[in-house]
Amino acid sequence: MKPKVQRTYSDPDLPELLPLPVRPASSYEPRPKVKEHPQFSHDAVEGMAKKLGLDIELHPDFRWVIRDCLLALRDENYMVRVRGEDVEYIYKYTDEARSYHPIVEAHRKLVESLLMVQENLKMKRLDEHYRIKHLVYLAIMGEKDVRGVTNERLIEELMDLLDVNPLDEPYLVPRVKCSVEDCYFRMKEIGPENITIDNCIDIESLIINLELDRVGFMKKISPSGLLYCVENQTQLADVISTGSHDVFCYSSAVEVHSTGNRQDMPLVFFEQVVCAECEVKAADVRDQDDMENYCYDCFKKTHTRGKRQRHCVSLPYRTFCAEFPENEASYICLETGEVLSTKAVARMRKSAARQNFTLYGLRKAAYCKKLFADNLDRLMNILQNHVERQYPLSPWFIFYDKAKAPYWYNFQTHAKYPADINDLINPPKPEAEEGEEQEADADEQFLSNEAGAGNLRDTHAARFASQGAIFDVPPPVHVKFALPMK
Repeated sequence: MKPKVQRTYSDPDLPELLPLPVRPASSYEPRPKVKEHPQFSHDAVEGMAKKLGLDIELHPDFRWVIRDCLLALRDENYMVRVRGEDVEYIYKYTDEARSYHPIVEAHRKLVESLLMVQENLKMKRLDEHYRIKHLVYLAIMGEKDVRGVTNERLIEELMDLLDVNPLDEPYLVPRVKCSVEDCYFRMKEIGPENITIDNCIDIESLIINLELDRVGFMKKISPSGLLYCVENQTQLADVISTGSHDVFCYSSAVEVHSTGNRQDMPLVFFEQVVCAECEVKAADVRDQDDMENYCYDCFKKTHTRGKRQRHCVSLPYRTFCAEFPENEASYICLETGEVLSTKAVARMRKSAARQNFTLYGLRKAAYCKKLFADNLDRLMNILQNHVERQYPLSPWFIFYDKAKAPYWYNFQTHAKYPADINDLINPPKPEAEEGEEQEADADEQFLSNEAGAGNLRDTHAARFASQGAIFDVPPPVHVKFALPMK
């Protein structure tokens, strides 16, 4: 019996093929390229382009419409013949010529709609908000891990469009980075099929949060915790401009933003409460019994004796949830020190480990002396640490490369260093060379901002932010008039 010989790799059962050793699997000779012959003549393509109202040189991406139209005509047994500047359609079997065909008219309308869409898209790309949405859409779609969503190039492009300078406002970089990552989680929650360029990110909400972060940072570096109008320097500020990032009172905002290019700049309102006792500091506590607001020093001074010791206190301003920032906080957890909304409390109660945590109402009269004992100091510390946002000035941020390996990136020096997987909190401290001593000193200054508000006011970011508000208002001048002579 003749032994079976393998003929080829692809199909060994095919007969009449040479044995395998004679037909090598690879060859050093280049394979001949397939010659592509055009299906339609150049005159037919040019004539059809004019008939459809399309300029091939200006819109080379729409050549497929011309080819699709010619193929559709050929399927209907029509040929294209060009006579001068006119195009005729000839039936294959009868040689009947006609100057109009519904297929060509349908493709002409398609070209009109495509050109209109392209023009609208070109106009949209002039809008900074649309470009932000487009960048975020390209970043989140197709990603399977949040670590690959953001990178230093994307964040720098977004900050440039949002008018955020990392040299002057490094505390705004986390807001931009976290907003893009939140868009990724939202895409995973509602499904990629429901995400479009227009709804991938809420630009208005991001801009408002950036302005409120600027206001919060200026309040933190203000000695009194209050901001005064940059125009009328004796009035408390009520709004901040999204264009100039300056704070104004109502009357100055109307006067400044009523003419010129500032008419289109939105204004963001924010809340300020003044101590009723000293009238020079921001209020931290609201007395629910006498309906007055106090700073913490004045509250302790006025509520140490008498009936005021039994007064109930609450917060003088609105506070938002730590887990759901879009919801207003209603409770404070004594064990964790977090301010929570009713939605967050409902989720917390489902956890067996957190069911017995102590909660106090924020907007209710819940902090009386009898109920809260002597823990008002602890309450105020919790509010200072968790209600007030921290504003880190470190230029170092964690990103991940294509292999999901972490690395540190400095938005000021554009330096990049590999990160330790076991330590993603402490940024690197590279040794400074002779020409980099000033940059290293600046980094150390940014990294030491946790020491307190005193050191925070001495930073470059604080000096830059102080240009948008007035912190110290001179006391009123009392003028004495002489009595008229008799």
